[in-house]
Amino acid sequence: MIKLNIVKKILFIIIFLTCVCSCKEQKPPQVTFDVPALIGKNIDEVRKVLGKPLENPPDPSNSKEEHYDNIYKKDGQTLLISYNLNNRKISSFFIVSSTDYDNVKDLMKIGNLDSLQTMNYSAEAEHPYFTDSFNSIKITLR
Repeated sequence: MIKLNIVKKILFIIIFLTCVCSCKEQKPPQVTFDVPALIGKNIDEVRKVLGKPLENPPDPSNSKEEHYDNIYKKDGQTLLISYNLNNRKISSFFIVSSTDYDNVKDLMKIGNLDSLQTMNYSAEAEHPYFTDSFNSIKITLR
């Protein structure tokens, strides 16, 4: 009888701790990439700010492509930058978060974005398949 009570107490503690550990509140997002500060810069100027992209080499050689992408990763977040190989101008930024957010504003904070539409860009958040949460946002420059 005593052994059964001890087992019940231990089982209760394990279940309680499992619930507490799995019910952690989602951390608020932090600014990872300051996209507004990058707008207006060409890809070479952006590389001076962000450093070397993941691609090696950062520009393709002998490419017939007109557009190319550079990817940066920081703190579990990814920033993809699309640019024109000829004039070096950036056409868009694409942020992919390692976390899904229920609120678009939370996702926007990763890129330090205040609005989905400005005179410099338009942004559109995207849902992962079959969910109501957001994990990516595309920022198209005007």
